[in-house]
Amino acid sequence: MTSTKVNIYTFFWLFLTLVVAFTASCGPEQRKRTDVPDVSGIVVDFKLLRFDRDLFALDTNQLETGMQQLGQKYPLMLPLFAVNIIHDATNPGETPLQAVESFLKAPELRHLYDTVQTMYGNLDWLEKELKPMFQYYKHYFPQKPQPEVVAMVSEYATDAFTYGDSLCGIGLDMFLGENYPGYNPEIFPSYIRRQFAREYITVRLAKALAQNQTGDATGQRLLDHMIHQGKILYITDCLLPYTPDSLKMGYTAVQMAGCWNNEQEIWGRILEQNLLYSVDFAKFRKMVTPSPNAPIIFEEAPGEVGSWMGWRIVDAYMKRHPGTTLTQLAAMNDAQKLLEASKYKPRRTAIK
Repeated sequence: MTSTKVNIYTFFWLFLTLVVAFTASCGPEQRKRTDVPDVSGIVVDFKLLRFDRDLFALDTNQLETGMQQLGQKYPLMLPLFAVNIIHDATNPGETPLQAVESFLKAPELRHLYDTVQTMYGNLDWLEKELKPMFQYYKHYFPQKPQPEVVAMVSEYATDAFTYGDSLCGIGLDMFLGENYPGYNPEIFPSYIRRQFAREYITVRLAKALAQNQTGDATGQRLLDHMIHQGKILYITDCLLPYTPDSLKMGYTAVQMAGCWNNEQEIWGRILEQNLLYSVDFAKFRKMVTPSPNAPIIFEEAPGEVGSWMGWRIVDAYMKRHPGTTLTQLAAMNDAQKLLEASKYKPRRTAIK
């Protein structure tokens, strides 16, 4: 491709970005869904447990006894926390008791916990926000158990995770706002810190639930990664049908609208550069992993734009095969077959 053509694409994206910047509040950054099921009658046994409070309430002078009692309340969470989340990797012989003691006695972690309590002392609003998500989860995955959900302080180790089908965790210390001074910008650049906000808590947990269904990508081609990420985003969308697409992608409203308005051009670039079947992960990494941009498409294209394209392909497939359950979708490992069956065709203006 000539540099002249690249410049035309860049100008096109910049022009649309400027237009969208003036209309983002009512612009095309969100689809209007008409296929959302009614889950109001689905009963879920859900309560958000405050592991963070129970942990920091332990008496370090009687820690062994306290941990035994804590383990009775959190039989899955406590060993996972002590052995996997806060374990000192430089000290292979560290016991769970030693790991917890070191964690609780660190002044900076006590300060972090206090900050979390100041901001998230009351999580009634989060319980109300998570309840419909778990109603959709039970609707789409009726065979799955209702997982226990715990809030924690992880020393920036995790934002949200699942442990099998039985446990979900939320690291509240990862949602203190992008300007929180504890976030080292060398570790957490601005495009990542932007998502360290209250409105992303439910999104991150929904994504963790979705990824727990799909597992890992089964191929090395860009197409394999795109479809894998697309399945995660599609399931997330089903769990949070009224959440803006921009939050699901971690984009600004301008970035999201730019993707919608450039869908045909993005797909064209992927094909023209022979990227779709490339196995050179270093070349397309920014298209399917968190990144500030994806310059292989356009300099202004946001990172993970390939994941978004995968979502569009999966969405096209599900529209053509409405009888497919999310369990069946998650189990589909042939990305080429899914692409062909989707009959995906991008539109220049794809909002609907």
